[in-house]
Amino acid sequence: MKNKIKKRFPWFILLALVISFSIGSLSMRRISTDVDDFSLSASNLSTQEAYWPPNSSEWTEVAPETQGLNSSKIAEMFEFIENNSYDIHSVIITRNGYLLTEEYLWESQIYLNLPQFMYYYNGTKQYYWGKYHEQTSATKSFTSILIGIALQEGFLDNINQTLYEFFADRWSPSLANSTLKKSITIEQLLTHNSGIMGEDDPNYPPGSLGGTSADMINWALNVPLVFTPGQAGAFVYANDGPNLLSGIITNVTGKSAEEFAKEYLFEPLGISEDEYYWKHDDNNISFGGYFFQCSPKVQAKLGILCLNNGTWNGTQIVDPNYMQNATTTQLSRGAWGGYGYLFYIMDTPFKGFFTAGAGGQYIYVIPQYNINVGFTASIGIGYDILLENYIVQFAEDNAPEWDQIPE
Repeated sequence: MKNKIKKRFPWFILLALVISFSIGSLSMRRISTDVDDFSLSASNLSTQEAYWPPNSSEWTEVAPETQGLNSSKIAEMFEFIENNSYDIHSVIITRNGYLLTEEYLWESQIYLNLPQFMYYYNGTKQYYWGKYHEQTSATKSFTSILIGIALQEGFLDNINQTLYEFFADRWSPSLANSTLKKSITIEQLLTHNSGIMGEDDPNYPPGSLGGTSADMINWALNVPLVFTPGQAGAFVYANDGPNLLSGIITNVTGKSAEEFAKEYLFEPLGISEDEYYWKHDDNNISFGGYFFQCSPKVQAKLGILCLNNGTWNGTQIVDPNYMQNATTTQLSRGAWGGYGYLFYIMDTPFKGFFTAGAGGQYIYVIPQYNINVGFTASIGIGYDILLENYIVQFAEDNAPEWDQIPE
């Protein structure tokens, strides 16, 4: 695991740094209209082709107009964010794999925008310019991607395999609802249809929650059920289900979810170790429902992978059938829209899917226009107004020329 080197600064030094590095208002932000040299891009890009970003440091931002978007409207979006005091920390926009906007919003004054500065809060790495941001429950979607990779690589046979298969050595008649839990499938954990009680339930076990448990799997296996696993139409949002999925990944691969992701996901996508951090319990099992941290560029690359049905530059990373099912409705949540395999399905005029985490950590994938948009924040807002008024409608207006490439 990575070394943790704690850097502490007196508050008066932090204040001086904030003052000395502050920048102008969002209305003065420069949205590039200059086309950078893309020496690594393919020539004669067609609507069926995409640019595959290499290491993040080599992923150069290009003008939105080169991909059919409007830089003036994107600048207006940042003014709108400022005028409405939205506490958004970052916005990243890609189309056809090209990086069009990567903005870090100073005005939140939550994180320091210093290129070589890292600090800790409650033992956790904190976000700074281009580095980590806690993804909260968006972590669940990343765990889902790893299940798809485990299927692609043959570590898992199918998603009908049961919880008991993987944790028979931990099973005991004393477990809450022990017999019923034996039939819980991977698919039911992926759709919150397992019956496992959610943490917002008043009867949820008191004491150390799964997020702080030294033995996350033992904790999750002991959480009671609130309905029979697989009950038609039943849905209870629970962190412990994705935590168990992370344990299943470790069981079949011998690696933590973070270690497995490094080999089969991050390295193929050109994501370096200094772009992410994933907390684990005392048994080296990564928390599958939360506690994954990454940079906005990691958000964007994972979105591009999902946009292309699990394919990256001609290599199938995630099982394609799984990826398709993961990002289409498997269980209807009524007014809350559809739910796939730990992915939310967009119920908007522009169809797609998204990851979602508390505080406003979102990645939107809009296949109709080959667009990905990632947000980080400390207070969540409805992002639909930003997508519709400043981004997507201009992709629609500019079709069919939206697949232009930098010259």
